[in-house]
Amino acid sequence: MDSSYNKKKNILFISELPDNTKQLELESFFYEYKSDIQYMQIDSNMKMYDIFNARKQKATIIFKTPEKAAEARNNLNMRKLKGKALNIMWHETDNSIRYNNKANLFIKGIPRHAQPRDIYELFAKYGEIISCKICENEYGDLLGYGYINYYNLESAEEAIANLNKIKFLDSELEVVHFQKKNERLQETQENSSIYIKNIPKPYLNIDALKKLFSKYGPITFAQIFEDRSRHFAIISFTSAEKANQAKDEMNQKKLDPKDALPLYVDLLQKKSERKRMLITKIVDNNNKLNQETKNCNLYVKNLPRELTEKKMKEIFSKIGEVKSVKIDKILIETRRGDKDIDIIESRGFGYVCYNKEEDAKKAIQEFNGKKLPGFEDSPRPVLINKFMPRNERKQYLSKLQAEQNFFPLAMNNMPYPMMYSMPGLYKNNFNFRRPYQPPVVKTIAKIGFHPQIKKNENSDNNQNDIRNDVSDNNNDNDKKNDINNDENDNENTDDEPNYEYMKSLENEEQQKDYLGEFLFKKIEQHPLAQSKNLDVDIISRITGMILGIGNIEEIYGITTNNDNITARIQEALELLKIK
Repeated sequence: MDSSYNKKKNILFISELPDNTKQLELESFFYEYKSDIQYMQIDSNMKMYDIFNARKQKATIIFKTPEKAAEARNNLNMRKLKGKALNIMWHETDNSIRYNNKANLFIKGIPRHAQPRDIYELFAKYGEIISCKICENEYGDLLGYGYINYYNLESAEEAIANLNKIKFLDSELEVVHFQKKNERLQETQENSSIYIKNIPKPYLNIDALKKLFSKYGPITFAQIFEDRSRHFAIISFTSAEKANQAKDEMNQKKLDPKDALPLYVDLLQKKSERKRMLITKIVDNNNKLNQETKNCNLYVKNLPRELTEKKMKEIFSKIGEVKSVKIDKILIETRRGDKDIDIIESRGFGYVCYNKEEDAKKAIQEFNGKKLPGFEDSPRPVLINKFMPRNERKQYLSKLQAEQNFFPLAMNNMPYPMMYSMPGLYKNNFNFRRPYQPPVVKTIAKIGFHPQIKKNENSDNNQNDIRNDVSDNNNDNDKKNDINNDENDNENTDDEPNYEYMKSLENEEQQKDYLGEFLFKKIEQHPLAQSKNLDVDIISRITGMILGIGNIEEIYGITTNNDNITARIQEALELLKIK
C-alpha cells in the first residue's frame, strides 16, 4: 500500500517493550523528536492475568504532526532499546488490519549476527509494513526467524519473489506466506512411523527386528531404545499405508506362546499429541463414571479426625452395599518431642459411593445432621449431600443466583457454608467454635488434588504432643488436660475474630468457616435483627450471603465493623423483601 495511506496519522504504538522499561528510558529513545511529541505513555496498568501470562508493556506516542510521526517511525523502527528491537507501528483503530494473515510473511534463515534494522530496511523496499518482528531471546540475540506483515498482498508477493532464497550475509533466506498452526498441520505428511514395545528378547537385535517388519515394505529408519531397563523401538516406512498395515497385523500379536505380553504396535505420536489423547481419554472416563454414579455418590463433611476409611465403610454399609469410600488426606510434617515425624492427617471430608441410588437417599436421611455411630463425642454432626462435579456445581449456583437475584446461598454440597443452610442444626446442636487445627510445622507433600496446609505461625516448635480430639463441651473443667497452654492462648474467646489465627488456617474454606461463626452471632444480636424479629433461618441466609463474597479480607472487614454489618443486613432485607 502507498505510504500516503498513513499521511493523516500521528499516533505510534509499540506492542512490546523490554521488561521494566521506564518512562525516562523511552523518552531518551525518542529524544531527537522530543519537541515534536505531544503525549507519551507506557501502559503499566498490568492486571493479574497479564502478570501470569507474561504480557509485555505497551506504549503509545502521539506526535504533533503526521509528518514527524512518519519520520520517527521510519528512522527508529527496529532499533534497540535495552538490547531489544522495538516494533513501532501505526496505531490502528481496526485490529483486523493488523491480524490479516494474507500479507503476513514468515522469514527463516536470518543470520544470528544480523541487525533487526537491516532486515526491516531490506523488506521495506517492497511496500509499507504494518509490523516487523525479528524474534530474539531474553538477551537480545536473534533466533534466526521473524515475521513481516504488509498492508497489501501485492507487497508481500513482490517480497517473496525478490527475497526468497537470496543470500543475505552468510545465510540463505527463506521467505514464505505465514500459516497458522492448524493450517500447517493439515499439510503435513501422513504418519509413516510406528512405535513398538513389549519386544521379546530374541528381537532386541536391530537386524532381527528389521527382518520381522521388512515384509511390510522398505524400512527407511529403525532403532531400539532403552529407558530404565525397558526397551522400545521406532521403525519408519516409505509410506503411511505400510505403517498402518504393520500396526494392524502386528499389534497384540504374540511372537512366541511363551511370551508374557503381546507385542504393542501403534503409530508414532509426538509427546504433545499423546498427552492430548491421554487427557481426552481420562476426561471421557471421568465423565462416564460421573454419569454412572451421578445419584449414588455422596459428599460428607465434618468427619471425625480419627475416623478411618474402613470404619466409615462399615458404618455406611449398614444402609446398603457400598461401592467405594474415600477420606481426603494430606501428609504433614510435625514435631513430637525432639523428633520430626510425618503424619497422614484427615482433611475432615470424604466421599461414599453406593451401588444403588435408593441407598444413597437413605444414607442422607439416616446420617445427615447427626453424629456417626461410635463418634458421639465428635464436636460436629456430619453434613451429607449428593456429590456434584465442579463444572456442574458452578452451573447450578449460577442458575440459582439468576433465579433468586442475590448472592448464592450456602448449599449443602458446598464445603465452607454448609452449616448456614442448616441453621437449626447448627445453632442448637453445637456451639460456635472454630474447627480443630493440629499444630503444623511444615507441609512436605499432599495426597490427592487438594491444597496443602499452610504453616501455622502461632504454633510452638517445642510442643510435645498433637491434639487428636477436642470435646465440644462448654464446661472448661471438662477440657482435656493434655491441651497445651499455647493452644489455649490461641483460642479466641472474645467477640471479635483473631486475624492472625484466621490467616493461619489452611485454606479460604476454613477461614470463612471461622468468620461465619462470629457473623452469625453478631447478626443474631444486632438491634436491627431483633427489631425485625428475624428467625434463625433468615439470619443464616444473611450470613451465607455475606460469606458468598469472594474476598476474605472484605468479609473480615464486614465482621469487625458494626456499620458494615448494618449496611449488609439492610441490603439483605431488601433483597429478601422483608419489611
